[in-house]
Amino acid sequence: MERNMETNSLHQLIERMKPLHVMLEQNTYITDTTKRLKLIIEDAREKEALLFLGKERVGKTTLINALLGRELLSVSTKNPTSVNTLIKYGERECVKAYFYDGMIATFDIDKIQLLTTGDTFSAQIIREHLDYIEVYIQHELLQHATIVDTVALQVGADNTAYFSNVMLERVQEVFWVLRNGSAATLDEYNLLVKMNEQNIKPYFIVNAVDERAATTSDFMKEELARYGELCKEMLSVSALQAIEAKKTNNTQLLIDSNITQLAQLVKEVAHNPAKKMQHTAERFSRWLTRLYSEFAMIPEREPYLSAFESIKKYVEEANVEFSLQQRDMAILAEFEEEYKQASQVLKSVQTLYQLLQVLATELYLRDDRIEQFEGQAIAYQEAVRDYRKCHAEYAQLLAQVDKQFEKTYSVPLVEGLHNANSLTDYFTEQIGRLDELQQQCATLFEIIKEKEKDIFRQLYTVQNHITALAGGRLQAILQQVNDLSRQQLRERTFMQSYSDKLNEFTCIVEAQNFVRDAIRPFLQSEDILLSAGQLESTLATIDAIAALSLPHQQLNEQMPTLLNEHTIIKCDFDSKYKLQPLHLTEADVVSAELPELPEKLL
Repeated sequence: MERNMETNSLHQLIERMKPLHVMLEQNTYITDTTKRLKLIIEDAREKEALLFLGKERVGKTTLINALLGRELLSVSTKNPTSVNTLIKYGERECVKAYFYDGMIATFDIDKIQLLTTGDTFSAQIIREHLDYIEVYIQHELLQHATIVDTVALQVGADNTAYFSNVMLERVQEVFWVLRNGSAATLDEYNLLVKMNEQNIKPYFIVNAVDERAATTSDFMKEELARYGELCKEMLSVSALQAIEAKKTNNTQLLIDSNITQLAQLVKEVAHNPAKKMQHTAERFSRWLTRLYSEFAMIPEREPYLSAFESIKKYVEEANVEFSLQQRDMAILAEFEEEYKQASQVLKSVQTLYQLLQVLATELYLRDDRIEQFEGQAIAYQEAVRDYRKCHAEYAQLLAQVDKQFEKTYSVPLVEGLHNANSLTDYFTEQIGRLDELQQQCATLFEIIKEKEKDIFRQLYTVQNHITALAGGRLQAILQQVNDLSRQQLRERTFMQSYSDKLNEFTCIVEAQNFVRDAIRPFLQSEDILLSAGQLESTLATIDAIAALSLPHQQLNEQMPTLLNEHTIIKCDFDSKYKLQPLHLTEADVVSAELPELPEKLL
């Protein structure tokens, strides 16, 4: 009856751990902790796991082969077992390899050596990435328990032998293998002390009693005196005798090997549901402590930290005076006004002077070619201005001389020039001055005509080039808008990804609620699972888990609205505003009403 209660309690605990695992595996940032919970669930549903532990060359693998009555595992004096091996019952004999990256590969049973002791280059590469392997065979003993062959103990820190704590947590019992005559070292003793502190008390198995048989009893007494308080009991066996007895069908040798007693001990310790239940509950309690540490560190770790800070900044900026939408529309309006102006900048240009005015103010219409043309056009206008000035000076002087001439000679200057020989020195000098001005005007007039020809030759190609430069400016504005649009899209994409990352932590909140509402009441009601002290500590851990708060929740609730408001800029400027090209003719370029060149007087 009691065994059924214990089995039922274990089953109910498993059924509560399973949905918790489903919740947590949605989050990729606590993967290791989630994998540990999965192992607890899987191990709780499996047969009891019994681990054989010891230093190198004590015969752990040989001992397991003897228990199984077959040389299943490879034994090599050159390459000792290099990967932890879980041996389970299976109708189909095979090997499953579990790699550190989560990959699982299945091999035929004859590949055990490749995965455990093989010394080929391929075998070494494979083992570098192996976490552990599972071997499935048909054997009556494995219907009672899973047997775990382990790598040799390693030299650890502080004079304490090292072995994987994760693997120790997975097993219900430990069989510590010693070799007859080879006493446990100080490193092993310190590890034993540490295991006892974790409530792990192993069985001592002294192997190779066929060696130094006469001193076996004394050796066992000495080891019991040294470490007896740290272990449950001590049993002596001879793995080699057991294997030989199997080969030769020697019953007495089998009895002498004591392997049957060890097999019986394995069966006895495997049938302990109370031990398995408590072991599972204690593992789960320690896991909850680990989960609390993981949850507490989330706000300070990546990627949560950067995602939260980015979302926080985004939300704060969105809550200022102008919304993101208003900001974006204001930027777009500026670009549209600039595009409109650039598309019509040449529309009102009807003269060379107006063109030069536009070129002086719109820098995007300038390049080396245009500046050369601009220089020629300015020089042309300066020549026109000089001609007008010279012509005006000539006309003014002519009017003054003509008036004085008529006053003196009673005839206009032009009519009196035929008597130039009788002119006074004053009029001769003035007429000479007028002819000099006329010559200057003639020279300037020729310069104007030459410059007009130069401008006419370039006019149509230059104005096409100017129109192209205006078109280039429009394209540049569109490019700026597109750049802004891409920037907005990138920002929105980043914000969406940050929001999605934070949403991954929603399962953390679900897990907190589940631990509080489903697991806490169950543990309180099932007082057979944990001791009073363990229960009190576990409940306190659950309360601490439930009390944790992730700061992103309220901020992230605003994100869907903000992302919808964050409309990506799109523009149709090119369809709304057509480029007005430059259309100047030669008549538009020539200066209007240029005074006619005066005739020479003499």
